[in-house]
Amino acid sequence: MKCTRSPATRHPRLRIAALVLVAALGSAIAAAHPDLPPLPMIPALPLPPRMLAPQIGARAAVLLDVNSGQTLLAQNADAAVNPSGLVKLMTAFVLGQAEQQGLLHAGSTVRVPVSAWRVAGSRMFIQPGLPVTVAQLEDGLLIDGGNDAAIAIAKDVAGTTGGFVDLMNHDAAALDLRRTHFVNPDGLPQSGQVSTAMDLARLSSALVRDYPAVLGVAGRATYTYDHIRQFNYNPLAGQRDVDGLGVGLTNHNLWDLDICAHRSGRTLIAVVIGAPSRAAAGSDASALLTYGWNGWRQENIGKPGQAVALLKNLDWSPDVLSVVTPYTVNVVVPAQRGAHALTRFVALPGIRAPIKAGQTVGSLDILWHKQVLRSVPVVAASAVQPADWFVRMLHRAEADI
Repeated sequence: MKCTRSPATRHPRLRIAALVLVAALGSAIAAAHPDLPPLPMIPALPLPPRMLAPQIGARAAVLLDVNSGQTLLAQNADAAVNPSGLVKLMTAFVLGQAEQQGLLHAGSTVRVPVSAWRVAGSRMFIQPGLPVTVAQLEDGLLIDGGNDAAIAIAKDVAGTTGGFVDLMNHDAAALDLRRTHFVNPDGLPQSGQVSTAMDLARLSSALVRDYPAVLGVAGRATYTYDHIRQFNYNPLAGQRDVDGLGVGLTNHNLWDLDICAHRSGRTLIAVVIGAPSRAAAGSDASALLTYGWNGWRQENIGKPGQAVALLKNLDWSPDVLSVVTPYTVNVVVPAQRGAHALTRFVALPGIRAPIKAGQTVGSLDILWHKQVLRSVPVVAASAVQPADWFVRMLHRAEADI
């Protein structure tokens, strides 16, 4: 099989270095590459020269670029930690699912169980017999981290807190949060509840991607329920570009902070675990965001349907297949003037007809200083069938001319 580059692959904005091994007619592709799509997150890369990362005083930290899925900074990212109040991000995720499926609605009134009224820690001061809606509970959950709101949501969605926790762990497995296990929906100290900074960053990314309405809640500085005005514990709440997401305090008086921020079409997640004070957690998160905005810039590599290579095989009909990106591909690279990412196409081994339109036929690796920043699937632009003997003969004749 033979690969040639289409005119689109020479487009200066793409900078496609489509590297495909040329093999004899009818032979398998020699390049070895695992099947796609790749994992949505990749480990943080060694920094190129002159890139200075911030010094973080917290126990663990992660900075994640949501659009590309790249980890820009990781400090003890996979260490087991007590997720404390950041557990409520998964509570919000399950609530979002329930609302999306029509199981409950923002304006629906929720019966407040006695167990929610009696729960310890932060609260929004709901009580049995006092009306409260799903939307008000979401305010209490995400703005001041109300444990009573978390319990009321859990029982309204699943009937019992145990049943709700089962849903939380089911979704954690579906999101591939392999080092996370939930025991309750509120984050109060309980044996067996564990996560990592990386898993919490990935959960946050999924939350804002699948249920972006939470950003209209979690970033607010205050809210009022039953004539009681309460404030967001997030030290960055109300600041420009900041949209939440959550705050936690462990029984060792260590602060956890999860920040989502938007700027110029980019979305960053900053997770800080085990800071010695609320102010220190805010300072660490601010340093991470500043590093993400100023130290990295986004490059758009290709639009949906953008051609990246041509595959040619005389045993196919037609004998040329255009390979395209199935969705918009972007990447963030260090903000060094004049430096750009390069790309290369890597075909799956042993591609054989028939090939369906939209079928994955390889990957597009995005490279920075010879390191792979992202690897995304690329697909067939059209269908290909095995050529019959007469068509193969014509293809050979044309190739010999």
